[in-house]
Amino acid sequence: MNYLAHLYFAEDTPESCVGNLMADFVRGPVDRQPYNGAVMRGMRSHVAVDRYTDGHDVVRESKALISPSRRRFAGIIVDICYDHYLARHWTDFSDEPLPAFIKRTYGFLSAYRGDMPPVLSRVIRHMVRYDWLHGYREITGIGRALDGLSMRLRRPNTLAGSVEELEANYDEMEGQFLRFFPDLVRHMETGSGQSREGTRPGPAGTIHEEKQPKPTGATHEEARLKPAGTTHEEAAER
Repeated sequence: MNYLAHLYFAEDTPESCVGNLMADFVRGPVDRQPYNGAVMRGMRSHVAVDRYTDGHDVVRESKALISPSRRRFAGIIVDICYDHYLARHWTDFSDEPLPAFIKRTYGFLSAYRGDMPPVLSRVIRHMVRYDWLHGYREITGIGRALDGLSMRLRRPNTLAGSVEELEANYDEMEGQFLRFFPDLVRHMETGSGQSREGTRPGPAGTIHEEKQPKPTGATHEEARLKPAGTTHEEAAER
């Protein structure tokens, strides 16, 4: 999943918000990273979300919609497109208005003072400065995200202009997202995924209750399918 979805599953702390983004930017197994408990829980949440997403049949259906010339990057394209649908259908999954959630999240990310990979620090600065999360509501914002990622990748890629995949398959992919995301929410809420400490507004007025973190022991490579030859930073910085 992409940034908005990962932040949706974060606890209400700067450390958790950063942790839910950081798993794409560290090398080696998540459970061996030298960060505090809230950051580690956030990273485990990220891994659990991506592992469940990559194995879901509906997500595979969405990837199959992507043109053969871009199929190698289908996972990245679908991740970013799903953030668009999450932003558009936000009220189906949270009682907190999206603008309030984004303002609070930007505040948390800006307030974090712990160590983080330099690439992640740069991504967070750009995310807040250019308001990426609000931009995901619009197709033009998704186009900017995909084109920007195309320019940042170090290897040749076909992501430039790939917003046309969203435009060509909009209704079908929207239906797939609406079938998939409730499954992901249930997976994370029931403890099958990574648990969260504390509470926050949830789908349809539910509350996420405190549970004990569940170590996964998975590496980021196991949790996320990336185009061959890209680094963690290349796959995540979008």
